[in-house]
Parts: sequence; C-alpha cells; structure tokens
Amino acid sequence: MSLRAKFITIVLASIIFPAVIARGQDATASNPSAKQVRPRKLRVALYPFIPEFQAAAEYVKFRYEAENPDVALDIIDLRTNYYDSTLDNYIGNAHADVFELDSVLLRDFIADGKIREMPDGALLPPDQLLSNADRGTRLDGKRYGAAHWVCRNFLFYSTADAPQKPIQTLSDLEAFAGPAGLIIDLRGKSTLGEYYLMAALDRYPDWKKVYPDKIATLDTAIEADILALKKYCDTASCRNKVLHDYTGTHGAEFARKRGKALVGYSEILHDVLAESSNCSSSDPCVAIDKLRVAELPLDDAGSRPMSWVDSFTLSTGCKTSCVDDATRFISMMNRDDTYMALLFPGSLSFLTVENPSPPVPAYLLPAKVSLYSNPKLTDAAPLYKDLKPMVENADVPTDRSLNDDLRKIGKQIDKDLDKPVP
Repeated sequence: MSLRAKFITIVLASIIFPAVIARGQDATASNPSAKQVRPRKLRVALYPFIPEFQAAAEYVKFRYEAENPDVALDIIDLRTNYYDSTLDNYIGNAHADVFELDSVLLRDFIADGKIREMPDGALLPPDQLLSNADRGTRLDGKRYGAAHWVCRNFLFYSTADAPQKPIQTLSDLEAFAGPAGLIIDLRGKSTLGEYYLMAALDRYPDWKKVYPDKIATLDTAIEADILALKKYCDTASCRNKVLHDYTGTHGAEFARKRGKALVGYSEILHDVLAESSNCSSSDPCVAIDKLRVAELPLDDAGSRPMSWVDSFTLSTGCKTSCVDDATRFISMMNRDDTYMALLFPGSLSFLTVENPSPPVPAYLLPAKVSLYSNPKLTDAAPLYKDLKPMVENADVPTDRSLNDDLRKIGKQIDKDLDKPVP
C-alpha cells in the first residue's frame, strides 16, 4: 500500500469509525436495513466562499453527526449564489435553521424577521473574540450572531518589491504599483461594490455621511477612485471574467511574480502558497518568507479600514430541540480543534473530495482570539501576527439594503470600467 493510500485509510478510519460506533451501526454495512434513522435534522447554510469548501463541509458534517448521533446535519451549499437577492438560491431564501451570515446582510435579516437573538449558550464571551468580531454581531443592544470568520481587503507584497515609503493614500498605492503592477480583481458586482464602499469610508469617516446618500446613489467622485485602479493593473487579468470566476488565479499570478502587489482577503494567501508549492529552483516563485502586508487605501484622504464578519445566526423558526441542536453545532464550530481543521484544509478527509488541497494554511481570519497565539498556526502562517491588529479595529458596516445597493453600484462601475481610460 502506498503512503498516500495509507494516509487516506487512516483519515477515513479516524472520521468514520467513531461515527459508526456512536450510531450503533453495523460496521460491516452488510445489512442496510439496520442503519439507524436519525429522528431530527439540522439545516445549516455555511458561508461557502472559503478555501476548499467541499472538504470543510464534509468534515463539519461527519464531526457533528459523530458527536450528535440523534441529529442529521444537512449542509446547504450556496456556492452558485449567496448574495443575489433576485435569485432563488440567495442566502435570504434558504430554508435553514442556522445561517452563517455575512454582516453586510445582518440588518436585513433582523428587519425581515429571519433571525432571532442568540442564546447565551451559543456565544463566546466578548473577551474571547476580536473586537470587530464582537461588534459585527451586535445591533440594537442585542447579539444576533456567533462570530466565526472576519475578513477585509489587504495589500500584499514581497520585500523584493517593498514600497519606498508607507502606503497611506491612493496616490501612494498608485505610485508603488506603477503600470500593470497591481494584481487585483476588478470584476463582479459584489467585489466592485465593496471597493466603492471602502473608498467612501476612506473619504468620509462618518457612516452618516456615507449611508444612505452615497450608497443609494452612485457618487462619481468616489467611483473615480475605483476607475483609476484600472490604470495600474493588467486588464487582461483584472478585467477577465474567466479569471474572476476561477478562484485562485490572481494569487497564483502573484506567486509567479506577474505583479508587484496583490489585493485580496487574507485567504488569497492560500492561493499564493498553493501555487508556490508547484515552483522549482529553475522556475522560482515569490519567496514565502518575504511576504508582507500593508493597508489598502482607496482614496487620497487616507485609509479607514472596514471589515466583514461571518457569524452563525439562528432562524426565528428554530425552536425547542432545534435550538439545542443548533447550540451544540455552534459550540463545536467555536472550538479551537474545529478551527484548526478548517485552517489546514489539506488535512481534511477525502470521502467525496476528488482533488485534496495542498498542505498549506487557508489563511482565513478566525473571529476567536486564541487562534492567533496557537504556535502550530503561527509557525505555518507567520503573517497572522500582522493581520490581527490590522483587522480587529476595523469598522463593520451594515444597514438596510446595503448588500443590494452595493451590488447595483458595482454593476454600474463594471460597465464604466469597460470605457477607455482617460
């Protein structure tokens, strides 16, 4: 038996056998009729846009069902759509007991009566969470979410191409990147709408000056900040729909030294590391130990970082035993061992995953503080020490129809980016 086959066998055994024993099933599976019927089902809509989602979902299902033999976990996969409220498979149309919800939608879900205040048993104390993770789950004095991931856009570069001075304004960013030096995705309604909001918050640090006026109607002065970025990226890459849809390409481009700086969430580093694992001495990539991170100002007024928080929220239709099942699920997801499994997707099981992830960290940002001092994680992913202070004090905007309004703005910016650069 090959080493790979042995490894797969061990992984399968570690996941399946405890679950089989707990469920009282026949380990030989020779009598299908003897399979135990689980009396309850818990429906969970996981946030889908993370590295190796399929493997993560499989791991979560097996782990939860092994620990809760009386509950079947039904994971709702919304990778084909999560944010578009005009489509049936929008997160707001999902029939779930637990929604892993992006904070951009939090106000809408509360106003529409979709979610309820969280029970204390499903929540970590605030001092165990990043500051923005705690703030991003509260509205009107109530906690509506159990924070899971936090995210924001950063600027990544190599010390081989380090900026000569700190990047504090959009002009500084443009001077550093130079023509075609910026690797950035300038497609997609949600992506472009988010950049617009970042530029708006950089220019107007008071939320009341941004919302609703600058969101309900596109401000062309703010839009100009985003349109200007096109001059500093290779349009064959940053305006390419195929590359936009094929997650991981821009990180791979940066790994192959096709630009000076890379824009993206922290998990884009997973793509950089995965591509670097394919490099060789004759075809070198960016040196992993030379990676650095900086702020990403999108206006000349400076940078006021904003972030999102993905948190587990509870449907108003989830009651009695459903609340207990959901609380156990969220408590499991809050544990360090669960986080660590998801942060190293290359270690996850291969039951239904055809192409296992390379053994590199996911570089997602946990909402839980303890992970940032876990030596196994920080040794494998040393940029966590720099990412933590850059994200924990960031703003977490949410308001009525913010998601829909930003997507409308993003759609208009997408059209305007097709016009010739003046």
